[in-house]
Amino acid sequence: MIKSGTIESEKNFDPEVDACRIRLALKDGQERDIAVENTIAQLLVERSNAQRQDINSMYNNLFKESICDDLRKVINKGCYFDTARALILPTHQFDSSSLREAIEEGNDKVIAEILCTRTKEELQKLTEFYEAEYESSLTDDIDLFIADNHKNLYTALLQSPRDSHSGVEEKVTASILDVLKTAEKQGYKLESSKDLIDTLTKHNFSQLRAAFKEFQKREGGNMEMLEGSVRRLCKNDTVNMILITWVKSIKNVTQLFSELLYLSVTSLTADSARIIRIVVGRSEIDLTQIKSHYMMQYNKQLQLAVQQKCGNDHAYSNIISMVIKN
Repeated sequence: MIKSGTIESEKNFDPEVDACRIRLALKDGQERDIAVENTIAQLLVERSNAQRQDINSMYNNLFKESICDDLRKVINKGCYFDTARALILPTHQFDSSSLREAIEEGNDKVIAEILCTRTKEELQKLTEFYEAEYESSLTDDIDLFIADNHKNLYTALLQSPRDSHSGVEEKVTASILDVLKTAEKQGYKLESSKDLIDTLTKHNFSQLRAAFKEFQKREGGNMEMLEGSVRRLCKNDTVNMILITWVKSIKNVTQLFSELLYLSVTSLTADSARIIRIVVGRSEIDLTQIKSHYMMQYNKQLQLAVQQKCGNDHAYSNIISMVIKN
């Protein structure tokens, strides 16, 4: 994937200077001080995640504290702190903590979003950190906390090869198509469509995309796409959501993130946690493309949509807008 993020590395970078600037701002500021919030936001957004790790390491060496710990003393809660924390932590560490919280709370939307949209390499880093941090494997925790039968679907997603190779074989496409059509007749019930999970998770994305195109041409299907068929026929709401998220991620993960952001800013209450997760998490990957998709799909700038929904929290609106616009 060609990187199209909004954040790049700062060329004239000195982690010691940056660490001292942050320390000075935190020590001079008062609780919820606008000047402190703006100074830290600008500095974090103008550095890459790797550079922020260098700053945090230097800060720790100089002052024997982490930036997050000191920031928490001045700004101890709220979406601004959550955004700053997401920027400061390594991406796999932030994903790991988000996933741990979601598993303990049974928040399937967050679990599905993370497991369906990360690359194989990203998931490997996440799971390694998860095991070291929480002294428990991700698979074991899913088995422990997730009660329903879709836990097997999560385990399969963790083990999926994803885009590790890109070959497409006609025989394999036909085999996948047969499984999908059978699953459709059975209403995408995991207990009766026993081959469905393996079929959707053990093939590479190019192979699956080819099968999805053929599925759309099936007799009597009226050109309905797979995700539309799942939405219409799958009666288990959680399985429905996971399957649709996975299929859309395979087809176009950038467009999926655009849709998730739209849902986040058009719901009755803004889903700020998801906005932070996507905007910060994709800020060095494909956020520029996500913004373009958002404009094409919804005829509105993503930055403006977030500001209008979250503008009452000025500090949060400001820092998240800086990441989007940067």
